Amino acid sequence: MWSLTRFYSNPVARGIWLYAKEQLSMIGFNKALDIILREIEPLDIIEVSLSQAFGMVLAEDVCSDMDIPPFDKSAMDGYAVRSRDLVDAPATLSVLATVAAGSTHRGAAGKGQCVRIMTGAPVPEGFDAVVMFEETEEREGKALFTRKVKQGQNICARGEDVKAGERVLVRGSIIQGPEIAVLASVGHVQCRVYRRPVVSVLPTGSEIVEPDEAVGKGMIRNSNGPMLTGLAASLGMDVRYLGIGNDREEELRELIEAGLKTDMLLISGGVSMGDYDLVPAMLRACGADIKLHRVRIKPGKPLLFAKSGGCVIVGIPGNPVSNFTTFNVFIKPALYRMMGRLVYAPRFVDARLAHAVEKKGKRTHLMPSMYRLEKGVYEVTTLKLNGSADIIGCAGCNCLLFVDEGEQNLGRGDKVPILLLDG
Repeated sequence: MWSLTRFYSNPVARGIWLYAKEQLSMIGFNKALDIILREIEPLDIIEVSLSQAFGMVLAEDVCSDMDIPPFDKSAMDGYAVRSRDLVDAPATLSVLATVAAGSTHRGAAGKGQCVRIMTGAPVPEGFDAVVMFEETEEREGKALFTRKVKQGQNICARGEDVKAGERVLVRGSIIQGPEIAVLASVGHVQCRVYRRPVVSVLPTGSEIVEPDEAVGKGMIRNSNGPMLTGLAASLGMDVRYLGIGNDREEELRELIEAGLKTDMLLISGGVSMGDYDLVPAMLRACGADIKLHRVRIKPGKPLLFAKSGGCVIVGIPGNPVSNFTTFNVFIKPALYRMMGRLVYAPRFVDARLAHAVEKKGKRTHLMPSMYRLEKGVYEVTTLKLNGSADIIGCAGCNCLLFVDEGEQNLGRGDKVPILLLDG
């Protein structure tokens, strides 16, 4: 009779059982992303000055306080004319005055008269068109016009961009260059925005040393800490580096507790199934609620996501390529959601594969790659890596080739989805 004792003592049977258990406990890429984003809410709303708002997300609708333009203005350097005076062009008009941007002319528009006017200057009352200097000739206070003009020609009408009270930006807009200009244009100098997340970074492992330290036997340099710090900072986050967490419970728990005081804690390493993978147990000891652990992706299978109070925790496998890929597909969307970008999602585009790709295993593959635009078509080439520890091979990576679970080998010229990393 088959017994549990015999089952557990049989290495082959136990291996099959552990593999089956692991496969059942793992979840797919899309479900993992859904769980992460569903568990995250935007941070609290604060008020900042216009000079501080760049890169933040609006927590309010913004309306214009006036018509823009606030007056009929010239779109060209030229002459303001009455279109009816040029019906029988060619015609010669008397030059009445010159109006520069920032000044006005209050005289009445008379028959047979024109006004020299500069770009952005208010069009004097009574004039209804502007003719460029290049289409005229002026001598002794007289300007010759060789063709008739249309009413409204080269004039930006008052309120044609936006009317007073009209909405110009919606809640959830990320404030970048054009948005800063819009806010300034409508006098909105104090902005209600979602607070930027404070992110702590904790690389773990007794085998790693900081990049500026001597590398002893059996040691490696810490590349994950600087990479995660830089990636988070590039999104505008307030990043706090906690230092290296060695594989000792007391020290690791102390660093984790420090990280739990921030909005997001990124832990690199220590989340797999080895004897020194202490992170899951330490998180539970600190009261964290683990929402998912292990995803059917390559690289990055042992990915962990948890929450503790107001802190979101992401545990990342220690291999550098896993840190790079999981940051872009899971952590970046999570951070953007925390800062109020509720509609953000990883941006996949279709690309043409430059060569055949052999997929090993059934998991979703996230392959570091390089694309180029060739006659409006994205062409993608995968980078040659010696496994998920080969961050050297990732240099120059600007996209991730996405090969889903159900797909296997791909041929040259096949259409494939890629995640652009430069936007």
